[in-house]
Amino acid sequence: MFISKDVEKWLGEGEAVAWSGPPQPYRLLDEGHKTATFISWFWAAAWGLFLVGGYYALCVSRDIEIKPAVMGICAVIPLVMLWSPVGDKNRVKKLRYVITNKRVLVVAEGGASSDKPCALPLTEIGTVRVEKADEGTCTLRLGASTFKAPARKLVSLAIRGEFKSSDSNEKTYTGLVLYNISDSDGAAVCGLLKSYVLIEDERQQ
Repeated sequence: MFISKDVEKWLGEGEAVAWSGPPQPYRLLDEGHKTATFISWFWAAAWGLFLVGGYYALCVSRDIEIKPAVMGICAVIPLVMLWSPVGDKNRVKKLRYVITNKRVLVVAEGGASSDKPCALPLTEIGTVRVEKADEGTCTLRLGASTFKAPARKLVSLAIRGEFKSSDSNEKTYTGLVLYNISDSDGAAVCGLLKSYVLIEDERQQ
């Protein structure tokens, strides 16, 4: 099994990789992703109307000159929100999911050398929930702390994980999401984890 340097540098002493795989490519308007995309775009449009429309109405009501620069600033937030699904999709594409004999890692390949992976010890996962994603793919929620997250939040959780910060600003991860992996990879991961966790496969319910 080929292990990239982006993964290898984060392995601890005595830690060996048992499986490694990427998320599968997806389109924003595919069946499994379009609802989350439309919700993001809806809120972007709503914020745009609120900020730009609110500033315009304020200027008109108080007979204040409308400044294009301020209008532009008001438009920045909704534009960022409009781009967010595209940016998240590109970030997910660079992720690498790794199962070792000790941990599950989510590594951002090609990122900054200081970008630590999201890491969760096998003994602290507890339960894994398997959900259908696109045709031939599935998404794995690792740890009960991810179970209440709505589907539109799964991409974000895949990127940053579910965590709590300590006084030293170190992140302690309580849950991870392996987003949109192939069904065969999902079966391989569950096979490796079944000795440590309870597997809930919602596709069979």
